[in-house]
Amino acid sequence: MNASEILLLNKIYKSVLLDGRKHYTNASKNPTIKSARFLESFASYLVEMNDKLSMILDLTDKYAAECLDKATEIRKEIELNDEYSNDPSHMFLAHQKKYQGMSWADMSEKDDETKKTLSDVKSETEKTPEKKNYKHNIIMYKSLDDIYGVDAGFTYKIPIINKLSEIPSAFYWYGGDGKNPKGIYTSLSNGFYIKVPFPNIIDATNSYNRTGSIKCKYKTYVECLKIRTDLANKYNSDVRECTFAHKNDKYVKIGTTFRCPSMPHFGTHTSLSRDLDTIPTDDIKTMLMYSLSDMLISSLWFQKSQTTKFLPNSGNPSESVRHTKNAKSRNVVMSNIDIC
Repeated sequence: MNASEILLLNKIYKSVLLDGRKHYTNASKNPTIKSARFLESFASYLVEMNDKLSMILDLTDKYAAECLDKATEIRKEIELNDEYSNDPSHMFLAHQKKYQGMSWADMSEKDDETKKTLSDVKSETEKTPEKKNYKHNIIMYKSLDDIYGVDAGFTYKIPIINKLSEIPSAFYWYGGDGKNPKGIYTSLSNGFYIKVPFPNIIDATNSYNRTGSIKCKYKTYVECLKIRTDLANKYNSDVRECTFAHKNDKYVKIGTTFRCPSMPHFGTHTSLSRDLDTIPTDDIKTMLMYSLSDMLISSLWFQKSQTTKFLPNSGNPSESVRHTKNAKSRNVVMSNIDIC
């Protein structure tokens, strides 16, 4: 990096600060909720830009250390080759002294760190930055390459909120349209909309009946009945009952102690009003651990699918998953996820 590039970087940040001062002054002169929200979003923007720059600076720190390590390694190799130049086993002796005191695990770990740093540098230098990721918008998005340290395999984008009290409700009433029925809906990501189901619960601790909880491999009831009838005729036996869910059947939900330890049946329609008064908070936490983490994974699936040419289909192209394709994005509406 030369002096002119350093000056350019300084000029860019000076421009950002001047822009921020203008908005700050305007908000001070016209104190409204709108101006307050704008300042909050601008603060998020500054933090995001600093985070992006910090990532590059952290990488350059690692690369600087790698460059020094490589220079030291080169010098040491030259010195050792000179020291053992007259010895027939000079290559073995030089290698032995070079890694003296290091275990194979240490050498492997050092090699892995070097490869990762070089790979990260290569990836960063070959990446084409998108202008939209560096613009200030009222709604700012956080770009995450990992979820709490777990590699997602792509960059997940999620809206930034400045105050917990400003997070909107997760559920909304929708009056319906020509394609989607009325009901309670939620959105797991921009363009991903789901009608929230309300299946009945079977208490797995009191009943072994799993009727309608798992999809039958034969899909339709007619196809399933034919297979069961053919098997009964072949073995001269009664036609066995199939308790799996078939196409257009409504799923039931299995209540377990894993999901709700002290009240596995919680959510059963007939006792819901009473159970809401007695369910322990710890059970609510356990249920949320399962449900919210699954919602996050579903959001990850949707966003990653946006980077592929074709959005994965549910296998039932009728109504369960509807795709709205345009030049920018593909919306998905799931309005009957509780139907087989």
